Formats: sequence, structure tokens, C-alpha cells
Amino acid sequence: MKRNKVQDLRVSDFMSTELVTASSDETLGDVLGKMKSNDIHELPVLDRKRLVGVVTMRELMRRRNLPPNTKVSTILENPPEITPETPLPEAAEKMISAGFRAIPVMKGKGLLGIISRSDIVRALVENRALEGVRVSEFMTPNPQAVAEDDTVDHAVQIMRSLGERSVPVVDKNRHLRGVVGLKDIVDLFAQPKVREQYGDRAGREEKIALEVKSVMRYPPLTVGPEADVQRAAELMAKNHVSSVIVTENDEPVGIITSQDLMAFLAGLREREQLFVEVGGLEDEPKDTYDEIYEVIQKEMRRIAPLVQPRTLAIHFQKYKPEGDRWKYSLRARFTTSHRIYYAHEFDWDLRVALTKLLDTLYKRIVKEKERKVTERKRHHAST
Repeated sequence: MKRNKVQDLRVSDFMSTELVTASSDETLGDVLGKMKSNDIHELPVLDRKRLVGVVTMRELMRRRNLPPNTKVSTILENPPEITPETPLPEAAEKMISAGFRAIPVMKGKGLLGIISRSDIVRALVENRALEGVRVSEFMTPNPQAVAEDDTVDHAVQIMRSLGERSVPVVDKNRHLRGVVGLKDIVDLFAQPKVREQYGDRAGREEKIALEVKSVMRYPPLTVGPEADVQRAAELMAKNHVSSVIVTENDEPVGIITSQDLMAFLAGLREREQLFVEVGGLEDEPKDTYDEIYEVIQKEMRRIAPLVQPRTLAIHFQKYKPEGDRWKYSLRARFTTSHRIYYAHEFDWDLRVALTKLLDTLYKRIVKEKERKVTERKRHHAST
């Protein structure tokens, strides 16, 4: 695979040095205000000018019952270590693994700056790293959407289950009407009445009656399946958004997110082992993760001889279609040195669903290789 020049870029080339920070004695209300006014989802927290952690919008959502006067020090998270000399692909990988949208850049114990997904998208755009890649080969197909008259609570639950920051909004004919994201509903978390309705992370959660159409953005940013991914990345960078909807006949047929662009960059990192990203099972016991990686390792023994694996992202979603029994929905995005493959499977048993998912990927890889062999034979026969 031809070397992409973004592989040689460092964090120092694109990190932001104009920092927005919080002190450890500030409140959640203070932090939420800073996030909203600066359109950011992570905030470094300092104590006597030393970094003590990061507060994230993700954790604020998970702990959304807490009073606004709660000290921010109660919900701090520890970010991965990144320096100005960290290669950009490695920074992207660490961001994905830790689930952060931005990570502080340190030199020793000193905070020098912050590198965000937006900075990385800008790096990809400025270096034209995605030129020649077609949207239809890159997008996540058949994106999950919410209806205009769904509640905001439902939209939040969908975003949480998918691990996304925004989802398409459709009408009853599945025509695209808009997009709703966290920053569209962030004001709700600061309103006492709404906050009380949201309930506790570990307890009962009440639904918010407010409808999605009252907070969604319109018109949404869109591209067609035949467009260049470079165009989608440019739209994200220019409009400071985390996703672009792919449409055909006014219907959403795919989505490209900043997470996808991050995975592309992480896939360029030179490594000996496959980079695996697992999402949607944050509340599952550690044994579940061990079982998942065991299945992946087994199935990759079949796949690795056929292609050069780079990244495998699997998102798990569980729901109860009937009774009290959980059913699992799995989506995979498998990046190789030459192509991206997708798969989507369901099953009542997690291990069975995962095995079926990886088997689907294997069959699609075999089918693609057979197609290429047939094309080469036809080409040789005609010359």
C-alpha cells in the first residue's frame, strides 16, 4: 500500500495551544457552560496548574442526575499519555481506545496543548489524505435513525447505544429531515426540571416529552454515495460537525463520522498486530471482553492469510424485542490494506452473533478475492 504522508505527521503539527481549562473546585454547571460556549466535549482540569484529569461530555451524560453545584473533581477521568512528538496515527488510535474526543498534550508534567478529533480531521483534509476514496466504499451503510416525533430521551438512548454523538432524523417515509446531536440538546442538561426528569444513571430514568424535531438541525450536511470522502471530511472540518449523512433519493443510506476518519488514520499506523476497537459493552463484566477477543483471535486465523488486516471495529447493541430476554445486534467495520468491509448480524447469544459476524466478513473477503481473480482472467483473455 502506498505510504500516506499523514503517517509522518506529529501531534505538534496540529495540536491546539489556546486552551480552555477548568479548576478542580469548579462545578458541573461551570464546566457545562464552558463546553457549550466553546463547542467542546472534553475539558482538562487543573489543580495548582497541574493536570489532574479530564471531564468529558460522555461522563456528564452518564451522570446527568448530579446537581449543577457538584464539584467537577468527582467525575474526572484519566486520559492516555500523548506528547508533541507522538505520531498522529498513534494519537488517533489512543483517542479511539480510550473513548476520548480530545486528549491533553503533555511535556513532562506540563500541559502544552490539546489534540482533538477536529484537529485530526483538519490534518486529513489539509493533506488530502482521503482523495480518490469513494464514499460508498467508506461509509457505514443503513444508519440507525430517529423519527421527528421521537422524544429527545429516545434520541439520547440511541446515541449512547451506538456510541455516536449524532443521528439522522427521518419522517414517516424515511426521508431525511435533519440531524440531532449532543450539542443540540446540551442546554437540556442544565435545566433543573429536565435534569430531574432524566433520572439517575443507576436508577429509574424518566422520558423527556420534548420531541426531536424541536431541537434537530436542518438542513443536514449530505453527500452522495459516489462522492469523494475528501469532500465529506471537508464538510466536517468547515462546519465543525462530527458526521455527514450519505443520501440517495432523499433517504439516508449511509453515514460517515469523525470516528470513521480516526479509524482510517489509526489504520495507517505500522504495527504487527490488528488494532481492535470494541464498543457498546461498557457495562459488561471483564469476562465478556475476554471471550470476545478469544473469538476474534480464532476467526482472524482464517482471515489473515487472505488480506492484510489493519483495524477491526465492532459495536455491540443489546435490546429486548420480547419479554426479558436480551438480543444482540452487532456491526463490524474491518479495514485492510486495500479495502473496508462491513457486516451486520443478530442473535440471542452474544458468542454466536460474533461468530456469525466474523464469518460474514470472511465470506465477503473470499467473494471479493474471487471477483478480482475473475476480472484478471477476463483481462488476460482480451489482450
